Amino acid sequence: MNFYSYSPHEGMQYHKTGIEAKEAAAEALRIMQLDNAYSPLTYYDVTWGEVTERAAVVGEGPHCTLKRQERLSYEMAHPQVVNGRMENANGDLVLLKNIHESDLLEHDMVLGIATIWENLHGKIERFKQHNFEDVTTFVDILFDRYNAKRGGTEGNMQFATVDRRYLLKISIQKTIDFGPEIQVAQAKMLEALEQMAPDGDLKSIVTSAFTLVDGKLNVAAILRLRSLKIGNTLWNEAMDIINIAIEVISKKKQIRLYRRNDQGQYDAVPLAIASL
Repeated sequence: MNFYSYSPHEGMQYHKTGIEAKEAAAEALRIMQLDNAYSPLTYYDVTWGEVTERAAVVGEGPHCTLKRQERLSYEMAHPQVVNGRMENANGDLVLLKNIHESDLLEHDMVLGIATIWENLHGKIERFKQHNFEDVTTFVDILFDRYNAKRGGTEGNMQFATVDRRYLLKISIQKTIDFGPEIQVAQAKMLEALEQMAPDGDLKSIVTSAFTLVDGKLNVAAILRLRSLKIGNTLWNEAMDIINIAIEVISKKKQIRLYRRNDQGQYDAVPLAIASL
């Protein structure tokens, strides 16, 4: 079985035993800490473990576990046990013997997941940024060559592979709220309802749309009112005021990848863990 150690200044090294790999990683970390050229964040990159598993066996007996490289790097920078004590939620150092065994096992399980999760989170953030940079570079090339930009306005664009197996979409997600004009629009709608003496359904729709939820208006419900075709002057004036009251609070650029299935339809390829 082969083992490895890795550090930014030595690169990847292979060793015959896990002990040698661990010692090499520890030495690399010691040297890096003496060199002011390295920031504390680079310590996370120092790892050691089995080549095939990218992990090292830790502990003995029935609770023997595998610590992956993210966990090992995290513990190098943030030792979990110092002089036989662990820090609790209040910042107090508690003797290990005073911590229930189930709490230690739970700590070990959560930390093992959290360190990998944090690492993946950072990688996905960087991956997303690189994607936008690649798209921007491609669009700039098109603009230089043809004096035209591919896709819609405000960053809404669509790209595909030659065989159309993959589809890449860039879109703008807007967060919308209303200015003070929305109060005038509401007053005009209520006045229009009095004039028309409508059935209870329309009045219920309007009342529900303007009901505050956690202190906020239901933006989507109010915008849907504009789709109602009602022949009343006050009502139509209210719809115009709603359009004026709309305020774009923020814009967020989204990138999504789709893969064509056997039926010729495109399925999203999600990165959100809840979607997998």
